[in-house]
Amino acid sequence: MTATHTEGSTPSRPAPLKGVRVLDFTTVLSGPYATYQLALLGADVIKVEKPGGGDWAREGAAVLDAPDLSAQFVAQNADKRSIVVDLSTSDGLDCALALADLCDIVVENFAPGVADRLGIGYEAVKARNPDVVYCSISGYGQDGEMSRRPAYDHVVQAASGVTMLTGSPENVPNRIGPPMVDYLTGVHGAFAVLAALMERDRTGQPQRIDVAMLDATLVAMASTVSVLKNAGIAPRANGNTAASGSPMSGIFPTADGLLSMTANNEGQFQRAMQVLGADEAAADPRFSTPQARGQHVDAFRALLAQRLATRSASEWETRFSDAHVPVARVRNLGEILSEPHMAVRGVQQLVADRRTGAMLHVPSIGFKWNGRPLGPRQGPPRLGEHTDQILDELGVPAESCPK
Repeated sequence: MTATHTEGSTPSRPAPLKGVRVLDFTTVLSGPYATYQLALLGADVIKVEKPGGGDWAREGAAVLDAPDLSAQFVAQNADKRSIVVDLSTSDGLDCALALADLCDIVVENFAPGVADRLGIGYEAVKARNPDVVYCSISGYGQDGEMSRRPAYDHVVQAASGVTMLTGSPENVPNRIGPPMVDYLTGVHGAFAVLAALMERDRTGQPQRIDVAMLDATLVAMASTVSVLKNAGIAPRANGNTAASGSPMSGIFPTADGLLSMTANNEGQFQRAMQVLGADEAAADPRFSTPQARGQHVDAFRALLAQRLATRSASEWETRFSDAHVPVARVRNLGEILSEPHMAVRGVQQLVADRRTGAMLHVPSIGFKWNGRPLGPRQGPPRLGEHTDQILDELGVPAESCPK
């Protein structure tokens, strides 16, 4: 199975998935983000969308210079091609299955049971494409008593215990602001697909992947879960105090802003006290050991507040960082994205919209490869933009997939 539109691998543009074709039945966030990772790695991702509106993420805040695109859709759909297929019709089903025959990977994030009901479930696809890698992404997984429940990011946060660990003891529960569970699940989905693809190639056998938002969230809480299950200690919300419970952890006011800091070990504590000019206080019996500081938290934090109020957050950030003490000035999203460091890391990339020429901000794959960030080569597609191209390219009769 070979894709024809992906570029080859070069020293600056690796494409390990060149020649791999993905049929993408996913919508909104977790599923599209998983297939976005595959697209960035060179796969030919064919995004199947319903007539009329397509992916629900196409709705929402419009891109300023390309108002027929939504900002949410742009975030995880660059480097894909879009085809419109009506899965509720027999012709649409035939078209979808014909496309699946020609793909290495199928990814869907319908509620469990829906893909089977539509006729594009694992068994139906495997019967025609016996070495397929088939990935299902859902809220709670394909089995278990919770499996049929609908889910969104903030709902899974609540189900997983995350909301009860976010905030301070007196104001829980709180959800994490961005939809981190969706994107975390997407990363798990892409990771699973890559592993399954290697296993398929090793054994020649089809592979079935079941990715759940709840599973991904709990796995990402491994250290917290381990404390509960292995040490018998129930975790609780600590506000801005680090999981270590260090008295020198939290968010503190400075002369002009807020500073987040954590000194978890004794070396960090001693260096922090030197930066603060508080060597004498470090020798105070109330503060000289971690146990003593734990018993005199209020007095110790009062000392911190007094010293930190003498300089700006930016100055403290530089001084503490130079002393290898973990700190950060509390920034908003716009501030961190404008930092020169982020330009070096390339976490955000610019890609031109083919229709308007507008430069769109899109995420990179999240790591550097051969010293370079890996971003998309082309912007996200309009609804059904590649329908005719894909059908012609794959030899699927156009009449089987009416628009």
